[in-house]
Amino acid sequence: MTAPLDDLTRLAVPVRHEANNLFAALSGTIDILLRTAPTDRDRARAERMRDATTRLEALLKAYVALAAPPATAEGTDAAQLLALLRPLIVLTLGPGREVEVAVPPGLPRVASPSPEVRAEILNLVREAAVDLPAGGALRLTLGAVPGGVAVAAVPAPGAEATPPLILRLAED
Repeated sequence: MTAPLDDLTRLAVPVRHEANNLFAALSGTIDILLRTAPTDRDRARAERMRDATTRLEALLKAYVALAAPPATAEGTDAAQLLALLRPLIVLTLGPGREVEVAVPPGLPRVASPSPEVRAEILNLVREAAVDLPAGGALRLTLGAVPGGVAVAAVPAPGAEATPPLILRLAED
């Protein structure tokens, strides 16, 4: 059972590298299509291709980061990790549900390693999604608290909030 996980981890970096090359080629081609589109209909098609490519790129990067999180200095940048996880959070919530992420600038790094923080954030989202009504929205916030960073999942009105996750600072 560990062989597929080992393969995923071993191939994550080369897959990320090749995907970046492919997304660069797609982006360049779409730019050409947008500049040379003879009709509004052709421009609209190229814009849809750009939007789809951007969403696919974010999703693939988030998924590959499960196996090989971006290298960081000591501690984890929770804000960067949350931004990277956003496409997976959207999938976790399910269709028709919205997610908003609110992060103040300058948050300090947290002590926990990236995979641990990722797992805790995804667990928080899964717990919050249980009571989230169809078509509902979830607001994820990061904020400084004494000695750490709090991650909160605040559902739209009418759903029960889950307790915030408190992550200890790396400087402690």
